[in-house]
Amino acid sequence: MLAGDLFKPVHKVRYSGAITSASGLKMKIASLLYSLYGFKQMKVKVGIAGYDDAKRTLQIRKWLGKKIDIRVDANEAWSIDEAAQRIQELEPAGITCMEQPVSHEQVYQLKKVRAQVRTPIMLDESLCSMIDAERAVEHEACDYFNIRLSKCGGFIPSLRLAQYARRHGVKYQLGCQVGETSILSSAGRHFACSVCDIRYLEGSYDKHLVKENLAKRDITFGWGGVAPAITGHGLGIVMDEIALARVSIRQEILRG
Repeated sequence: MLAGDLFKPVHKVRYSGAITSASGLKMKIASLLYSLYGFKQMKVKVGIAGYDDAKRTLQIRKWLGKKIDIRVDANEAWSIDEAAQRIQELEPAGITCMEQPVSHEQVYQLKKVRAQVRTPIMLDESLCSMIDAERAVEHEACDYFNIRLSKCGGFIPSLRLAQYARRHGVKYQLGCQVGETSILSSAGRHFACSVCDIRYLEGSYDKHLVKENLAKRDITFGWGGVAPAITGHGLGIVMDEIALARVSIRQEILRG
């Protein structure tokens, strides 16, 4: 059973921007464009070889300004022994969350890291199932879950993870996959417009990342990352069969 207080339908949501491996002039342009486009939240990739994370994040903060919420994602880049120091070096930039600082094998040691830093810790690669969630809570490994529909098994398992998080005082975001098509974007929109207390929201980058839209309706977020709820049957989109056939590598017909 899913608790009724998990659901709170809304008419629109606001997505986060993201700065990945850009550096130098490209990073400055990306930061300024996101700021001018009215984004309120930004996710910055850190832990990339050859980059000074602290300097880079402070520079992004300067270009984005003080009002934009900045969180960072290390994608398992650090060891448990260096994680606290790495996070502390980023904290002067005013980050609000640190996503997956260490590998899955080390996440259950994150309790000691959390005691040394001000920044909340989020699990992503290490949060794929209810078993992961239960172990994370047991070991006090994190403050946030990154719930992705495609990673966590679809709507029902993802809803259960959100409910479990609420029950145990863990916050959560709705994440996305790189280059996801309008099918997954629309699924994420339905989740985002139905579930309450989603702290950060990622997705609906469609036309900004995918060369060819596979749906007849463009559901890419608009100004400031704002996007409306999707109405209609099913996911609320209609696939473009011609475009789908053009990018298909193999087709199979399933017969009952």
